Amino acid sequence: MNGPTEQELLTAAFDKFTELITDDDMKVNRRAFEDGDAGHDAMWDIQAANYHCTLIVQAFRRFIPRDVDRVLGGNHQLMRRVVREPIIVVAPWLSPRSREVLREQDINYIDLTGNVLVRIPRPAIHIRLDGAQQDPNPPAKPPVRLKGPGSNALVRVLTDFAPPYRLVDLAAASGLSNAYVSRTLTALVDDRLVERDPGSKAVTRVDWRELLRARAQHYNLLKSNRSQTYIARTGVPSLLRRLSNDDQAVITGSYAANEYVQIAAPTQLALYVPDIAATASRFELMPTQQGANIILLTAADASQLARARMAEDGTFHVGLSQLVMDCLAGNGRLPEEGEALLDWMSGDPAAWRQDHLPNPV
Repeated sequence: MNGPTEQELLTAAFDKFTELITDDDMKVNRRAFEDGDAGHDAMWDIQAANYHCTLIVQAFRRFIPRDVDRVLGGNHQLMRRVVREPIIVVAPWLSPRSREVLREQDINYIDLTGNVLVRIPRPAIHIRLDGAQQDPNPPAKPPVRLKGPGSNALVRVLTDFAPPYRLVDLAAASGLSNAYVSRTLTALVDDRLVERDPGSKAVTRVDWRELLRARAQHYNLLKSNRSQTYIARTGVPSLLRRLSNDDQAVITGSYAANEYVQIAAPTQLALYVPDIAATASRFELMPTQQGANIILLTAADASQLARARMAEDGTFHVGLSQLVMDCLAGNGRLPEEGEALLDWMSGDPAAWRQDHLPNPV
């Protein structure tokens, strides 16, 4: 493995930490750890006028989100000895997801690119800095990313259906190969978005909220799909009436989100259609680059239209998981509506999440 040794990492992180402590009344010292982890970890003593604190340091030459379980694991000798002291993770670089998971667990961190979070109540220290957002020394084999239609199909199945389920059943339900699902699940486990049983390897937990956010980071509603903007001369309400019982036009965006959350009155109707030009001609829509009240989209993958549902007015709407991704990856106020949808979904998962996978077709 390239990069600094663990001892070099500990030294560089300690130097960076001491540079950030600008209070002349605070002193920071390294304490030797006599037995246990062969020098792979350390303790940093912080001494102030009236308070003393010891930071438990854990060094990772390469940290991935699931490593937080190792940090918190009860079988770690350091943790057994001084479990009540604050912990700080040091690494050459921490990904945005890694930093998020560490924050959720109230674990401090420093990476050598300048990403820092230190929160200590006594003596009072609160430091948060941003460093590199991308790995300056990426691995030779790039990690699996949630890009492309295959990822969309798998993310939707993992969200729409509650576990447990086996890899082969996920592959069948999403229409993907076993090999693709296996590679992606491994990456999702590393990112702590999915948990699997150590024995059976069945998926036992899905952090669907963060999974949808992660997929939306690699997706763009208007760019990932073919899109064109129009004006409906007779207005959106008139067009909606004409779309009743038309399963070839599937609504997404603000008009679909408004069924669950109301942030502001929707003004732009987004529709998935099989043929943009034919739909525009059929409904006499006028192309425009400004002031559009209609967006026609051709889905990049059939999974985006899977499990569409009919609303009370007879129009068809995308499934809730697809709606969230479309909103999070949209423009204007759509991301805000996407976050509001996630809150609604978190409040009552049983209202929308099915308790088992569908039977294979």
